[in-house]
Amino acid sequence: MSDGDLTRREWLIRGAGTVAAAGTAAAGGFLLHDPDGDAGLRKPSDGAQRLRNYFETIDFPAGDPRISVAVGNESQIEQLVRAAVGGLAPNDGIKRFVSKGDVVLVKPNVGFDRSPHMGATTNPEVLRWVIRLCKEAGAGKVIVADNPIESPEACFAKSKIRDVTDEEGAKLVLPSQVHFESLVIRDSVPDARKREALGRWPIFYSPLAQATKVIGVAPIKDHNLCGASMQMKNWYGLLGGRRNQFHQAIHNIVSDLGMMMSPTLVIADATRVLMRNGPTGGRISDVKIGGEMGRPSVVASVDQVACDAWCCEHFLGRDPAKLAYLELAAKKIAAQVAGGAKRFGEPDWRTYERQGKIVTTGV
Repeated sequence: MSDGDLTRREWLIRGAGTVAAAGTAAAGGFLLHDPDGDAGLRKPSDGAQRLRNYFETIDFPAGDPRISVAVGNESQIEQLVRAAVGGLAPNDGIKRFVSKGDVVLVKPNVGFDRSPHMGATTNPEVLRWVIRLCKEAGAGKVIVADNPIESPEACFAKSKIRDVTDEEGAKLVLPSQVHFESLVIRDSVPDARKREALGRWPIFYSPLAQATKVIGVAPIKDHNLCGASMQMKNWYGLLGGRRNQFHQAIHNIVSDLGMMMSPTLVIADATRVLMRNGPTGGRISDVKIGGEMGRPSVVASVDQVACDAWCCEHFLGRDPAKLAYLELAAKKIAAQVAGGAKRFGEPDWRTYERQGKIVTTGV
């Protein structure tokens, strides 16, 4: 049976079977269990490891753009990536974000065993040019990592992410038990009444621990549970443990992921947009080049909340106000900012439009 012959239900059954099989195969070495039991429900002990803020050291002037959109053609992926990143910092480009000697973790979405043209995973050519830009800026090392839903080996191979990573001389880190560590995401026990999900939880920490900068590179796609999978949902690939339990309160976990990760930069891949049957896809008819924009696009941003809102409306043609996780994430990030954290979290992209902080470039 071909990809095009599979129904969405069959894809979900197949994906569930893959996870179940992997969970019983201890020799596979992947962290598909929570060694601490109900770790996310317990108050963490003092002194436990936490994620750093990967935006903290970036010198980003108050008047500079927050969202940069590049629109072009399928043959212009290099120009799209360069223009999108360059639009955020016209005088510096990628060097505003990556410095000589930096260890950069690039986090694509490689969640499923799909070919690039199916739109369920990050376009490998977008990833290629993100890696090259980092190296041009003098990065000492570039790491590519994700913890897929389906078999990691199969996902990285089928998506062509492994090929590009190898060709560009980046370091591929596949998930294995030794790479995970139970980290503190919030200091208190998560309270579902406050729309909280994560307390202490197993995180794909080894590549994060090495990194001085983190760049998320996620495809724009439909999601049957939360409405849209974009930048914040991309961090789901950093979770270990029994993460499937979070699907019952999907907006709580996606907003917690936005709170959890303070990336250096996010880059939205809207070259091939999965308009229906996400997040897995399975039919080429579900994919639309450039989504509702109609042309392949790449968006770079220092504000993952606003970026998700902008992309939801412009590429998926949907009202971002209906994505509950955007407002939730904004509130959670605002609490961090009130505590002194340096980061952005604006749920209404029009705020930046009114301030002249959204730029669009045709290439």
